[in-house]
Amino acid sequence: MNQASRETLAGTAGRCSAAPWLAVTLLTTCQPLVSLLSAAEGFTEPYRTIQVAAAESGVVSEIAVQEGATVKKGDVLATLDREVFQVLLAIADQAMRSTGALDSALAELHLREERLVKLTTLREQGHARQEELDRAEADRAIAEAHVRSAREELAVRKLEYEKTQAQVERRTVRAPQDGVVTDIHKDAGEYLAPNDPYLLTLVQLDPLLATFSLTRRHASQLQIGQQVTVRCADAASAGEELTVPVKGTVEFIAPVINAESGTVRVKVRIENPNGQYRSGERCALEAPKGGAAAKER
Repeated sequence: MNQASRETLAGTAGRCSAAPWLAVTLLTTCQPLVSLLSAAEGFTEPYRTIQVAAAESGVVSEIAVQEGATVKKGDVLATLDREVFQVLLAIADQAMRSTGALDSALAELHLREERLVKLTTLREQGHARQEELDRAEADRAIAEAHVRSAREELAVRKLEYEKTQAQVERRTVRAPQDGVVTDIHKDAGEYLAPNDPYLLTLVQLDPLLATFSLTRRHASQLQIGQQVTVRCADAASAGEELTVPVKGTVEFIAPVINAESGTVRVKVRIENPNGQYRSGERCALEAPKGGAAAKER
């Protein structure tokens, strides 16, 4: 081999080492790097993006948060007008506490039981007819039925109260998940219609997802559950260099290849308890040398 050929091969090998994503024609020269997944750029995104909607339609009474607010699951985000439902709740509460019908039925049952006891004694002494005793037993049974009916009515009223209470609660919109409010779609005084029930957008930033588009060859080196290293820009840093390494877990590998780009979408979960990393930032994926690692157990 002459000197010119040796220089050409040396230059080609240098380019392959610096850029392992070159065309297939160079892979024969870069054969030792084929099994390595070098830095692949992607971006971070929220783990979940939730369009928070109200369960009921109506006028927005109050928005309890602002854009950028950090909320916990169950925190109040907004309330709808509930004046009418408060009145209905008061009516249901009063009906639930009304025990007049039950008290009357119990008094009637007590009277019928006493009469039956007396007639039973008289019948044993021969001073009452069997027909009178039978009638007294039937009256007691009817009185017992009236007591059961009154108690059932109270049970129904209690359920009506709980139903109205649930309707009032449904007009309070609460956070379905820990997260950050990124956009508010309605203001106080606006109407929420059934075909447009969305109040605000809530994103979950802990954990984050880092999304990458990899070639089929490199995606095949990864497994769901595998630990990988992702380099991100620290939110507290003024620079944009991807110098902060963080451990991540492969959570999703697309089962199909994008026909236009010929790449496979891969998502890596990154823990972000302190909000150190921002959504939408560039990041780079690094995988361990020597091919795919075993799944984490």
